[in-house]
Amino acid sequence: MVASELAGSKKSLGGKPAGSKSADACAGCPLVTVLVCRKCDGHEKVAGYLAAETRASIKTVRCQKVCKGPVAAISVRGRMEYFGRLKSGKSLAAMARLANQSSPRRIPKPLRKRLCKERSGSRPR
Repeated sequence: MVASELAGSKKSLGGKPAGSKSADACAGCPLVTVLVCRKCDGHEKVAGYLAAETRASIKTVRCQKVCKGPVAAISVRGRMEYFGRLKSGKSLAAMARLANQSSPRRIPKPLRKRLCKERSGSRPR
């Protein structure tokens, strides 16, 4: 009879609902780290937008020598990928979508044109 009462109950023995997710416990934890070049014009806009829209940890780094506007980097499939010219709303929104994933797998379409191939896969300077 005790087993049937526990099976029908929505609470586990610990007092929390049985279906509760562990993601709620770490709601403020950063998912990924985004590196933003601090020398580029407009880097404050990129860093501020990503800080407001994502749970990513934002770090400013020195110039990456691929400057054609604001530059940001994020790890995709274990490789550092650098994106330049992040001034438009579509590219910033795509960067926020990428930063909101715990382990990004694919680069969103608006960011594919912004990919800096000469720095791809290398660590930040």
